[in-house]
Amino acid sequence: MKKRHTVFFAWLFLLYSNGVLHFLQGFLLTRREIHLKSSAFDGVSCCLEPKYRQIIILLIDALRYDFLPYNNSTSSGAIYHNNFPVVHKLLKDDHAVLYQFVADPPTTTMQRLKGMTTGSLPTFIDIGSNFASDELIEDNLISQLTSSSFNVTFMGDETWKSLFPKSFQRSFPFPSFDVWDIDTVDRGVEGHLVSEMMKPDWNLLIAHCLGVDHTGHRYGPEHPAMPRKLKEMNSLIEKIIRNMNSQTLLLVMGDHGMTRSGDHGGDSPDEINAGLFAYSPGWNIKFNDSKTQVVSQVDLVPTLSILLGIPIPYSNLGSVILDFVFPEQLFRETHSSEKDNLAIALSYFSDALYINAKQIWRYLKTYRRDSPFPEKEFQQLSSQFTHVSDLFDGLKIEGCSKNCSSDSSCCPNHEKLKEFITTVQIFLSEAKEICRSMWARFDLTSIIVGLAIFTSSLLLNATVLVDCESTSMRPVSYIGVAGAFFSVVLQRWPIMVVLGLSLAPVLIYLAMAMRFMRLKGFHVTFLFPFFLAVSYTSNSFVVEEPYVVHYLAQSLIWLPLFFRRRTGQFVIRSGLSLSVRLGLAFFRCREEQFPVCEAHSLHRSLTSLSGSSWMLYERMCLALASCFVLYLLLARYLQVDKKIGFMVAIVWCHWIVQSACFLMGGDTAALTFLPKLFYSVFVLKLARDIYQFVVDNEHGKVSNYRRKTSDMVILLSTLAVLLAGDGLAPGIILTLVSIVLFAQLFAEVSSTEEMWPLYGILSLHGFFASGHHTSLASIPWEAAFVGISHSSSQGGLANVLPTFFVSYSTAFSMLLHAMSVPIVALSTATVRKNKESRMRLANGWLYILFFHAVRLFGCMGAAALHRRHLMVWKIFAPRLLYELLFAVYTSLGIVTSLILFQATM
Repeated sequence: MKKRHTVFFAWLFLLYSNGVLHFLQGFLLTRREIHLKSSAFDGVSCCLEPKYRQIIILLIDALRYDFLPYNNSTSSGAIYHNNFPVVHKLLKDDHAVLYQFVADPPTTTMQRLKGMTTGSLPTFIDIGSNFASDELIEDNLISQLTSSSFNVTFMGDETWKSLFPKSFQRSFPFPSFDVWDIDTVDRGVEGHLVSEMMKPDWNLLIAHCLGVDHTGHRYGPEHPAMPRKLKEMNSLIEKIIRNMNSQTLLLVMGDHGMTRSGDHGGDSPDEINAGLFAYSPGWNIKFNDSKTQVVSQVDLVPTLSILLGIPIPYSNLGSVILDFVFPEQLFRETHSSEKDNLAIALSYFSDALYINAKQIWRYLKTYRRDSPFPEKEFQQLSSQFTHVSDLFDGLKIEGCSKNCSSDSSCCPNHEKLKEFITTVQIFLSEAKEICRSMWARFDLTSIIVGLAIFTSSLLLNATVLVDCESTSMRPVSYIGVAGAFFSVVLQRWPIMVVLGLSLAPVLIYLAMAMRFMRLKGFHVTFLFPFFLAVSYTSNSFVVEEPYVVHYLAQSLIWLPLFFRRRTGQFVIRSGLSLSVRLGLAFFRCREEQFPVCEAHSLHRSLTSLSGSSWMLYERMCLALASCFVLYLLLARYLQVDKKIGFMVAIVWCHWIVQSACFLMGGDTAALTFLPKLFYSVFVLKLARDIYQFVVDNEHGKVSNYRRKTSDMVILLSTLAVLLAGDGLAPGIILTLVSIVLFAQLFAEVSSTEEMWPLYGILSLHGFFASGHHTSLASIPWEAAFVGISHSSSQGGLANVLPTFFVSYSTAFSMLLHAMSVPIVALSTATVRKNKESRMRLANGWLYILFFHAVRLFGCMGAAALHRRHLMVWKIFAPRLLYELLFAVYTSLGIVTSLILFQATM
């Protein structure tokens, strides 16, 4: 590989990165946090007399709304129904109420906790911090409680401890990331809850259970394990009720729901509709004529602030839930008529809502001072708030004191009170919606700049790809690398400077290259990635993408044979076509495809299945047989290192132990021991291979480089097989079989240029054939804890290893195809070192990079074009994020192979 090729790859990587970074700055929405705090003495956000001195929050993670109500239908048959008899019993009197508790997407736990404590609205970029929770600085309910000398006790999900590290009087955090553990956190909560309730020194008690959520991730909502967990939560609620006094409020809530597959993160109705159940022995709501059935999760913040008599957090956008703040006087005293009771209640509601409105208006004025805020909408809200203030002043002029007590004669007439309440509720609702739409405003300048830089990168890549030999111009390349580097590092420079540094060298290079460039390397099949890129503008194509990719792969396999009839190719193409066709069996269904497409048991781990043992034997036989066939195939065509057989044996033993656990219904230490043994052998083998590449190597011999690359590819594939599990292992093995057969086919054809588009399509097909899809709900969380127990997941690597395992399991096909380019390109090379070998490698890497870059450009363009589309955050944005992950792993594979080639050759 010549030095100029290395310079070109560095230039391309920097340019692509620059374009992506600028685009993401404009597309991924963010919200500026205001770090001001509300105060009891600011005259705005405080306060009414506290209604409760003690409130218990039982947060059941992923408690979907339809888990709570009693279902009288006998035709439903859903096993998650009717598992909360205590809720059904309490709802029969006037001391309890049940709501749909609507979450704002993204429906991930950390974002929902922020929303339920600050009252603010999340943005899509927040989802990336779901597993790296930092201390919450923005004003929130917990900090207001501690500032008011209230005591907070917490137990359960450790995410609370990372968000509020110094706010709890007593805390009992438990590890939360292991989604296969459905009992540890719940057992910990159950062990501490009642004893903490008996202590008199707390005002807010938070218990966060994870069993329902983890059961959903591991089994799905329709598994027999789900009603068991729901009944455990029912028993926990009964224990709380038996031990609470009449002046205590119990709130049982979910932070989000779950899909049919048990996942969450998006904005489907099953994901955003959680449940909220409230109960208090002294709470009588029969006087309240409110018919509210649906509330927003951010509404909890001002409601609890009013109930506890503390300031509403500064950045809150929620509205007070009136049912909850019914005047305490009406619990203790009897009045002459329902009319008097209603007058007192409406007056109290008016006081609470006006405090809420003043707090939100102050926040909006503060936000507008330092951040863009649409003038028209701001003036509209200003006019509405002025009207609200005038109406409230009119209520006070007529003699209603701010804290109207038990005397209804001091209250204004009903019509004026109802007019005020309606007006202020309209203001609160529109303020929230305007902020939601404002934080959905995109920076079009950054988006356009990013797309422009990325387009220039594609043109440069295509130019070098079409004629890799003729385009040298080394000085321009060095200038381009320097310009791209500085434009990446110094992104806060003026836009014109960034564009100049990025685009000027590219334009100069293209102008000079056009003078003597030849199109001998162009082939019509190079246009295939553009077809995929255009298809990403259709949400239906994104949903059905696996089948589109399968169709293109089969077409590219067979179409050339109609023009070049060769018997030897027919046999190889038949084998390649068969391996691609078998991969269809492992395609995963998206939520949008239900019920036409049903989820397959292969997409779940053995420990998450229920049913007869025949399913176990079927899966195990298929997985073990596919591994054996792969080993024979690789030994035949790639001369793989026989030491890999030992690692395959470890994986086999791990699956067998999993099978035993499945049959016996228990866990064993070997479930973590064998993967740890595998990881140890993997690291040692990888270090040995790298050493042989760089030091102990016969320099300059192409066949030696290809063989050692094969060893490393097979080594990396064994890790993917372990992380995927026995159900999806055959799909991964079919991907490797496709690479081997493609290499044999590549050696047979006379025109190799037409083969690289098929290779790119196969890399994407491998992603789908390994049981993945481009939706947030299909992220393989189960890969995060293969061989990692609770005790070993604490410390600095607690998030690093699980994150790597999940991302590697997702994008391994891109990494392996990028690193397998030498296996394919050098399949016919027999000399030690020659120009043809270098050019084949360069063309292979350039095309794989070009293939994924074109598709990434299509995802960027689709996301920008549909930024106001109803499905942007459900389909187009997740597709873009997946493509970014593909690009990262493809680039990593190319860079690794390039470095090893330079060290070897």
